[in-house]
Amino acid sequence: MRLGSSIGNSSKVNRIMTPNDVMNVASGAPTPWNPGDTSEIRTEKVVTKHKNFSGEEADSLRLKAADRKRQAQNNRTAYKALRSIEQSDASDQANYRAYQTTVARTTATKKKSDVSKANTLYNLTPQYAKMGYSLGAAHHEAQMKVGEYQALYADVAKRW
Repeated sequence: MRLGSSIGNSSKVNRIMTPNDVMNVASGAPTPWNPGDTSEIRTEKVVTKHKNFSGEEADSLRLKAADRKRQAQNNRTAYKALRSIEQSDASDQANYRAYQTTVARTTATKKKSDVSKANTLYNLTPQYAKMGYSLGAAHHEAQMKVGEYQALYADVAKRW
C-alpha cells in the first residue's frame, strides 16, 4: 500500500499472508493432507499362482518387457528433468522471496529515515519562525535608525 492512498479502497490494499495461503498449493502437489497417488505402477497383473507359459506368451512378454524397459528409461529421464525443473523453480522462488524481503526491509529503512528527516524539519519550524521574526524586527529597527540618521543629516544640512 502506498502512503497517502485511500485505506477504504480494499481492492488496492495487499493483504498479509494467512494460514490458508500456506495450505493453498498447486493442484495435485503432495502435502500431508493430500499425499497424492499412492497406487503401484504395474504393467502386468501379479501372477498369484504358478503358471506354465506358452511360447507365444513368453515371446509376447519378452517384447513387452523390452518396450517397458525403454519406457522406464524414458520415464527416468523425464522424471529427472521434472525434478530438476521443480528444484530450479523452488530455488528461483526462494531467491525472489529473499529479494522481496530485502526490498521490504530496505524500503522500511528508507521510509524511517524520511520520517526522521520530516520530524527534524517540523521540529525546526519554531526556530525558523523565531529567526524570521527576529530578522523582521532587526529590519524594522534598522529602518528606524536609517530614518533617524536621515532626519539628523537633513537637519545638519539645513544649518550649513
